[in-house]
Amino acid sequence: MFTLRQYLTTLADTHGLTRTLGEIEVCRDGKGRICYSAGNSAVVFRIRCEGRVRSLRCYMHHPRHLAEIYGEKLLPQELFIYTSPAGGVWVDVVLSDWIEGVTLHEAVAAAAEAGDTARLRRFAAAFDRMAAALTADDWAHGDLKPENIVADNWGRLHLIDFDAMFLPAFAGRHSPELGTAAFQHPARTVRDFDASLDDYPAALISTALHALALDPTLYARYSDADGLLFTPQKIGTDAALCEVLALFERRGLAAQYRIARLLRSPSLRLPGLPQLLALAAETTETDEITGPEETKNAVNTATTGTTGTGETAGTTGPKRAMGAEETAGGNSGSAEGPAGDSADGTTEDPTDGAVAEAAELFVENGLWGYRTPEQVVVPPLYDCGFDFTEGLAAVRLGATWHYIDGAGRTRISCPGCEAVKPFRNGRAPVVCGGRRLEIDREGREFDI
Repeated sequence: MFTLRQYLTTLADTHGLTRTLGEIEVCRDGKGRICYSAGNSAVVFRIRCEGRVRSLRCYMHHPRHLAEIYGEKLLPQELFIYTSPAGGVWVDVVLSDWIEGVTLHEAVAAAAEAGDTARLRRFAAAFDRMAAALTADDWAHGDLKPENIVADNWGRLHLIDFDAMFLPAFAGRHSPELGTAAFQHPARTVRDFDASLDDYPAALISTALHALALDPTLYARYSDADGLLFTPQKIGTDAALCEVLALFERRGLAAQYRIARLLRSPSLRLPGLPQLLALAAETTETDEITGPEETKNAVNTATTGTTGTGETAGTTGPKRAMGAEETAGGNSGSAEGPAGDSADGTTEDPTDGAVAEAAELFVENGLWGYRTPEQVVVPPLYDCGFDFTEGLAAVRLGATWHYIDGAGRTRISCPGCEAVKPFRNGRAPVVCGGRRLEIDREGREFDI
């Protein structure tokens, strides 16, 4: 066991204290202080070696499996540490490339405090892409959290600190650590050591990022949470999760809603998570390309006051949903073709309607989607739904009804509606607050 002070003493003057690296220069800040970051078992120094800025990882507690995890980056018996004024020992270190940037935790905090929803959407999409690949692979990071992810100057995300990593060669062994409790499933034990270790933290971080992209004020309002917005030990009654689920439900964000629901799973293993993450990334990236558009409220809808999410307070009844913050979760297998402009000014694929009309409802694991004999058009994400008519289908997400198009995008949201029916001749019957109405494709209401 070694101390930070012992490493600082050695690195203040490394002459003669390295085996293969020669003299290394430890980087210092503007006040002359050595640049480092310390964790529970290791301290990482920013150094210059052979003209390059590198990362030198030094251990206060020597973890298992370093050679298997880091390979050639592990330098055995490389650095001499004084354990007394008269002597010391040679210790292992890990030498890696230095990634210039800030942790995802720092980047998200800054974006949330600035109300930068566009940047938060980009972080959500980038994380989902990374996490979709990670959770589908046969290895796991083991301590996935925003502090172990670096956002570089181009917005790309990089994993760091692999000390708790699972590899297939470790199957049957106990986990060397349990990861950070604020991002881990409450039931995780040392016996849980397999490729599913990152499922729960990936779902938690994804949910938090998408929620913050919709409502950055959540960051300040739930700053006392153990993790990012949420406290896993209280997840069954967590107020932040309840609010976020309601937010995703109202917005028709089906993939994000399903990922958030997984946080209440009694199991660490979350089947279907890689596909949901990929779907959430895909729809978020589409939003980023098209950009947020105006959301049109329905006629006769209450419009007094606003909530922290930018929605109308007290609103019930249908509304036209368009653009970044209103796009639904499903976009898998949608038909490709030349884009055209619809009558309401939005850009649509004219083949979506044809594919949708041919699609049939199907159920999988208790959820409903749409498919043709050739492909899945809308993945099974909804609690129930009607067949497509006139290019739109009524679907229920949680307790909220929406109308989606053939690509799975939410086009009309109906918060507060107890019942809806399919479109016929350009209108659909709905029941909102006990009132029987009809709505058109713009979400405008008409008395019957």
